[in-house]
Amino acid sequence: MSINEEIKRRFVRLSKGQRKVAQFVMNNPSAVIGNGAAEVGRQANVSESTVIRFCYAMDLSGYVELQDEIRSYLMTQNDELSLQPTYSSSKGNTSSFGKVMQRDIQNIQDTIHLINDHMLQKSSKWMHEADNVYILGTRQAASIANWLSSTLTTLRPNVKQLRSESDDIVQQINSMGERTTLIVFSWDKHSNDIQTIVEIAKKKKARIIAITCSALSSFREYASALFTLGMKKQSALDVIPVLFSFLHALIEEMVSQDKVQYEKYQQSYEQVENNLLFLDAAREKQVF
Repeated sequence: MSINEEIKRRFVRLSKGQRKVAQFVMNNPSAVIGNGAAEVGRQANVSESTVIRFCYAMDLSGYVELQDEIRSYLMTQNDELSLQPTYSSSKGNTSSFGKVMQRDIQNIQDTIHLINDHMLQKSSKWMHEADNVYILGTRQAASIANWLSSTLTTLRPNVKQLRSESDDIVQQINSMGERTTLIVFSWDKHSNDIQTIVEIAKKKKARIIAITCSALSSFREYASALFTLGMKKQSALDVIPVLFSFLHALIEEMVSQDKVQYEKYQQSYEQVENNLLFLDAAREKQVF
């Protein structure tokens, strides 16, 4: 039985406040996935404790299990929707690479329904308004953090990738404050090496955007916004296209805050980069 069916079955036995939560959960599943119990309570006009009691009334261990049940339900709903083929050969058979790309498209489509649009817009605004944007990712996520850092550097100033082995890591952490946005990638189980950095950033009141593969991520208690992109049925390779599509959307939302400003900065950045390339080439030819 799905979580929606279970809620409907138990609805009459819920308290007045719990019924408000039940109605909110059924009408706004993405908001439940993307927010904590306190925020859901605020939006449903009840207390956080009422949200937790609703979870217990549904025989769930707590709010995190409710989020997992809703994710599973939405995934089931999405699986029932047929995806129109986007590639076909002259013989009507999809090639092997076409099947992989269609699966990527389906995974992206599935994820769209799990992302809290309001939270994504809020995160992009934090990136736009921040004096400094730091990006943190280790091991498997290091290359992703490097790509995002390089991309944002072409659009705005004061973007830095945090590296735990860097000599100036302490100085970078100390520079964080209320106008700092920290984007954290947690894509494996070995997150202890960046846990301390995230904890300090939280104490310094930095805005923390956590992008993870699990709703049970240890960073959920520190994150100002948490986006869970990985699914149990997906491999690491399946998640990568979803991740980059999400990052693309996040960047586009940031740029939409002031397109003229970002276009000017990008043109200026490209001009400086071209001048540096010219100087490097001139030095090699010993023009100077």
